[in-house]
Amino acid sequence: MNYREDELDLRLLRFLLSGDGVHVNVSELSRELDIHWATAKKKLQSLYDQDILTPPFYPFVQLFEEYPLLVLVKADMPRTQGVRNFYKDDSHIFAAFSCMEGFYNTFLIEFFEGLEDYHSWRSEIVEENKIPDRGERTPAQSEFFSNRLNFKYEPTCFIHKMVAEFEKKGYVELNGRKIEGDTFRILERVMKGEGIRTNYSYIGREIGANRKTVKRRIDSLLGENIIEDPKCYFPNLLIPPGYNLIVTMIEATSGREEVKAFLERDDNVPRAVETSTERYNFLVFSAFESIEEFFEWGERLNSEFPEKIGAISKIILSSRMMHILDPQKVSLGFIERRLWEIKR
Repeated sequence: MNYREDELDLRLLRFLLSGDGVHVNVSELSRELDIHWATAKKKLQSLYDQDILTPPFYPFVQLFEEYPLLVLVKADMPRTQGVRNFYKDDSHIFAAFSCMEGFYNTFLIEFFEGLEDYHSWRSEIVEENKIPDRGERTPAQSEFFSNRLNFKYEPTCFIHKMVAEFEKKGYVELNGRKIEGDTFRILERVMKGEGIRTNYSYIGREIGANRKTVKRRIDSLLGENIIEDPKCYFPNLLIPPGYNLIVTMIEATSGREEVKAFLERDDNVPRAVETSTERYNFLVFSAFESIEEFFEWGERLNSEFPEKIGAISKIILSSRMMHILDPQKVSLGFIERRLWEIKR
């Protein structure tokens, strides 16, 4: 049976995506790093408490198939608590940032099943007074892309450059905090998915299945690429703490596959999508500590591919101006919707 029609699979996914029953094996970490168990536990907890890392969970990579329509929106929105609650609660909104783009003060990243789903949602949120009517604000500007044309999705890619920085300087700085010694080694391991364990017995008791059934179903979901192995992630997923998110459109006038390969191996690019939007071939989500670092990256791109890069369009989004970036909200919202539909 397809997981979308299987209530047990859906209830299991609700646990895995939320990280309930998934944990870091501190004893394993302490043995690998040759430090005391209590020390390892304290250092791991400090990464959670300082909002450097989230506890581990299984990512729902099937989301790109279930919600193939990616919408990037520049909008003119009031700065009210009601609108902020709308960003927080709506299960189609992946991220919302304040921005300064002409008439627009808000940038939204949204996921939908298709255009019909998107237009129905737009009508409903106005009718339900979640956002003001268009007559009261500048009409939004929306651009449409396909999540199914995603060719890179690696939210933990930043750890590779951070390891090099740590080996050079002896520490890594994230959002003004120095991550040193064994604390960084713990961060490195859990972001690579090492030492992560799933409590099959606990989850089984909660969903009414035995341990073997839970493990077999998780293995099946992994094998079908519905989910990926659990890891710890940065709280804002695509953006290390204190970094800026840059959403870039790139025109490769030639050497398209070479540019694609460059983006695939770049440790500042957690996500990249092929597109055919105006003159652009690629939609790229990247993150940098400073704007200067982003411009240096752009110069490196141009020098790597002389005469092959045409237009580049960008929007710079500061993590300090973020209203929300919560992919698990979108994923869990989809699971809840499927559970509701099959129970009707």
